[in-house]
Amino acid sequence: MATSTSIRPLSRLIDKAADPFWVIGPDGKLAYLSGSVGDWLSIEPEMLVGRSCVAGASISDDPLDFLAASLAPPPGISNRGSASLLVQPSMTGKRARQFTAMETRFVKLGHREDAIVLAVAGQFNDAGYDGDVELARLLRQRVDTWRRHHSDVASLVMLGDSKVAIRLRRQLKLAGELRSDVLIESPPGCLEEAIARTIHDRSAPSEPVVVVEGSLMDAELLDASLGPILHHLADGKNASVILRDMDATVVEAQQRLIDHLETHGDRLRLIGLTSITHLTTDDDTDPDSQDETIANQVVDRLQDRFCGLRLRLNSLAARIKDVPLIATSLLDRRRATGEGNADRFSSAALDALVLYPWPDNFRELDQAIRHAIRAARHSAIAPEDLPLAIRSYQPTVVSTESEPIDLDQVVADFERQLILSTVESADGNRAEAARRLNISRARLLRKLESYSL
Repeated sequence: MATSTSIRPLSRLIDKAADPFWVIGPDGKLAYLSGSVGDWLSIEPEMLVGRSCVAGASISDDPLDFLAASLAPPPGISNRGSASLLVQPSMTGKRARQFTAMETRFVKLGHREDAIVLAVAGQFNDAGYDGDVELARLLRQRVDTWRRHHSDVASLVMLGDSKVAIRLRRQLKLAGELRSDVLIESPPGCLEEAIARTIHDRSAPSEPVVVVEGSLMDAELLDASLGPILHHLADGKNASVILRDMDATVVEAQQRLIDHLETHGDRLRLIGLTSITHLTTDDDTDPDSQDETIANQVVDRLQDRFCGLRLRLNSLAARIKDVPLIATSLLDRRRATGEGNADRFSSAALDALVLYPWPDNFRELDQAIRHAIRAARHSAIAPEDLPLAIRSYQPTVVSTESEPIDLDQVVADFERQLILSTVESADGNRAEAARRLNISRARLLRKLESYSL
C-alpha cells in the first residue's frame, strides 16, 4: 500500500500542472481537487471535497453542491473505462455563475464498488463509437443546459422542444411576471400544483399562500382554511390562495370565496386548478370544449376572474418528442439521491417510453423510472427493467382490409341520437337536458338548431 510520503510528491506535481485535475471516490463524492481546479472555478478546492459528484440535481440548495454535480463524469464511464465530455461548471442561486467550459477526460480505476474516477481537463478525443452512449451523452448535455436555468420540479413540465413545451414556457413566463388570477386546466398527473407554486414564487415570492382542497370544502371549512391569510389581508397586505379541484367545489363554497375576493380586491390573488380528461394533441380544435370545460362546475362570477390568464397543460401523449429529455432528467434526479447505479437508457428502452401512452402522465413516468433504476443491473436501463405495463404495451393496429369507417359521421349520428333522447326524457325541458348532458344550454340550442329542430 502506498504511504503518505510517496503520495505527497505526486500531489505536488499535480498541483503544479496547469490543467485542472480531480478525483471522484467510490461513493460518488469528490475526494481530491488540484490547485488548478481552484484557479478555474475561483474557489478554494477544499470547499468541494466531500460533495456529491453525480450527474443530476444537486442534493441541496447550496450552490457549491450544484457546482460539484456539474463536474460529474458522462454516462457509460463504468463500462467504457474512459470517456470525454465538455464540462460546463455552473452555480445557481445568488451566486449564479458559469465558468469556462473545458474538454475533460474521465478515466475509471478499479472495479465495481471500489472504483474511482480520475478527471483531467484538456483536449481529448474518444476512440470508437457507441450509439446508445452517444445518444445518452447528447440527451444529458441538453438536460444539463436546461437545468442550469431551471432547478424546480415544475420545470420538468416545460422541458422539451415540442410546440406544447415552447408555448407553455411562454405562458409561464408571462404568468410569473404578473400578479394576476390564473386558471390551470390539467389532465391527471401533470404537476399542476407545482406549476401553481412556481407561478406564485416568481410573481410574488414574499407573499403568503395557502393551498385549499376544493372538493372537501363547504363555506365554513373554507373560512377556516383561509384563516391565516385573512388575518394577513386584514392588515392591508397581499396574499394568494391555490384552490385544488375548483370544478369539484360546491357552489356555497364558491360563493363564499367570491365574497372574500370581492372584499379584498386585488390584494387576494386566486390560482385555480381544474381537471380535464384529454388534450392529447398540440391543439384542442373544438371551440365549444375550450369555452365550456368548467362551465357547468364553476359559477360565472368566479370564471370571470380568469379572463386574462388561463393555462392548459397537455398530456405526455401529445409530447412524444419531449419524453426522452424528461425521462433523462427524472433519471438524473433519482440517481443523484442514490437510488440506483444506472446512468442512462438504452435505445430500446427509450423506444418503449415513447411508444407508451402514459395515462397518468408525469406522475406515472416518474414511478416507472423509479422502478427501472432499482431493477437495473447494468449502467443502462433496458426494456426488461421497465414496469410490465410499459414493456409489454402494444398499440392497437387497425386492419386496413376491413370496410372504411366514416368516423366523423358515426360520432355525429351517435351525438344526435343521444341529444334527442335526452331532450325527450327531460319532457322537452332544454335546460334540464343540458344539465344531464353536462353542456351549456347555449350549446344544446346550437346543436338542436343544426338538426333543424
